[in-house]
Amino acid sequence: MVLDDDTIAFLKEREEKLGGELIYRAYATWYGRNDGEEREYGVFLYSDGKTLVIEDFERTPTILGIRVKPRVKKEYIKLEHFLPLQSVKRIDKVTRSSADKSLSIHKDVAKNANLFDRIFRKTVIRVTLDDGTAYYFELPELKKLEKLINN
Repeated sequence: MVLDDDTIAFLKEREEKLGGELIYRAYATWYGRNDGEEREYGVFLYSDGKTLVIEDFERTPTILGIRVKPRVKKEYIKLEHFLPLQSVKRIDKVTRSSADKSLSIHKDVAKNANLFDRIFRKTVIRVTLDDGTAYYFELPELKKLEKLINN
């Protein structure tokens, strides 16, 4: 993949912030945390092998590529979480509906996805920390994140 100058500068900034080379980068198209925090338009994930960073960016809504000005503009609050990889207790797939329920009641009640769920229902990845905090991501690939966390 060819990266433009802005992207290269952005990634270099992130490497400087972490103090090491980025060995993992991904974009989650949906994000939630069991305290009710949610980003419908997704988040950027990156890691240096020690810390997983979750970051979002302010977005202007669009329809068919045309910017739409919302009637009521919500105040944008930057999201940025730094998760030490050693604090990850578990990583698994759960149903999106149970992750949504966890967000609404502010408690992790997400159900592990069984074979039926994986075929017929929308699933997301759940990352649970030692302190019980659960993060939910709609990511295209679980294996790369599992490899990062298990190394």
